[in-house]
Amino acid sequence: MKKPPLNVFVGKKRVGAIARSDVQADTYLFGYRPGCSDESAVSLTMPIRVDPYDAMAGLLPIFEMNLPEGALKERLRTQFAKVIPEFDDLDLLQIVGAAQIGRLRYSPSEDLDESVPEQNLEEILTYRGSADLFAHLLERFATYSGISGIQPKVLVREAQAPSKLTHQGATHIVKTFDAEYPELAANEYICTQGAAAAGIKTARVRLSENRKFLVVDRFDLMPDGSYLGVEDFCVLDGRRAHGRYDGSYEGIAQRLVDFISPSTLARAREQYARMVAYACLIGNGDAHLKNFSVLYRHPEDVVELAPAYDIVSTLPYLPKDSLALTLTGSKQFPDRARLLRFIRRTTGRSEAAAVELLEQVADGALKAIGLATDYGKQHKDAGRFVERLIDVIRQGLVRLECRHRGDRRQRSAPNP
Repeated sequence: MKKPPLNVFVGKKRVGAIARSDVQADTYLFGYRPGCSDESAVSLTMPIRVDPYDAMAGLLPIFEMNLPEGALKERLRTQFAKVIPEFDDLDLLQIVGAAQIGRLRYSPSEDLDESVPEQNLEEILTYRGSADLFAHLLERFATYSGISGIQPKVLVREAQAPSKLTHQGATHIVKTFDAEYPELAANEYICTQGAAAAGIKTARVRLSENRKFLVVDRFDLMPDGSYLGVEDFCVLDGRRAHGRYDGSYEGIAQRLVDFISPSTLARAREQYARMVAYACLIGNGDAHLKNFSVLYRHPEDVVELAPAYDIVSTLPYLPKDSLALTLTGSKQFPDRARLLRFIRRTTGRSEAAAVELLEQVADGALKAIGLATDYGKQHKDAGRFVERLIDVIRQGLVRLECRHRGDRRQRSAPNP
């Protein structure tokens, strides 16, 4: 039986529909409704036009961007496989379509219900029970979680959300982590705080008292309750999610020129250079295309680089890990000369300015070492992880010949 189209909304406005082709079974079509303005374009890469857009063997990248992955995807697939014959990505998008990262929403009907159940975030941050809290969150919020990523996560709505938020959509991301990556929540918390100290704009993160959960504020949620457009660099590069590890950091730098507004381009270039340099310093081998994004109110407005997110050190778990993308033609973590060359080409600044930027990023890495040290003192059972994380960052400082070289007095910081 032919399945009906899925309506696409920008905010509250229905702008088009996704449908399976009648001619080719593995092809999906998206067409705009007549009369749509340029501001209603679903992607910076998909301007308004009469002819439909088509994609074979999968959804167009902008519609695939937030499809659940990993544990969340398997939960939904298992839950709905019996009632949805020949379950595919369009079915998955329909299930989670009313709650997404960014400004796009999806519904099989012409009406859109964005309401998400409320959750007291303090209950998550202070939870000390023996029951599996994330299993409960997954049961409640899986169908409201249009968000990608292999590690388990859900979208929730804060019960005490400000009254000025008249909508009923999700306000936060709650992440947990698989047992094979011990202390990964603390890892992301510590590395994110270090990134902020390195002069990088980041998402706000909070670590739960039991160290199992990370609560992340959505940076695409505006004070008036509307959502900004979000597009990651898989979308901007015309790639599907499985291509997240293809491409180069230089390629992203070029995409900045292609898509970022001139008024914010210089700032975006510097922010991006800091993000890549910090990933190299802390041993982050997972800074792939989906972990960089742009933000905008609508495609005709100012487009800027999104805050940094999903910032972790992977080398403590995978000692032989490499960069997620190539840098100057190689996925090996760079030496000082390679990284400075990249910084100069990305920012257009002098050698002295590139050196100063790298040293500022090194200050952030030292902040991460200080946080990790304090964390190890507070949680003795995390000692092995803390030793590995500190060692990785120190090695990064030495490899990049930062003036600190990992030996300067570690800077203390507030406990998480």
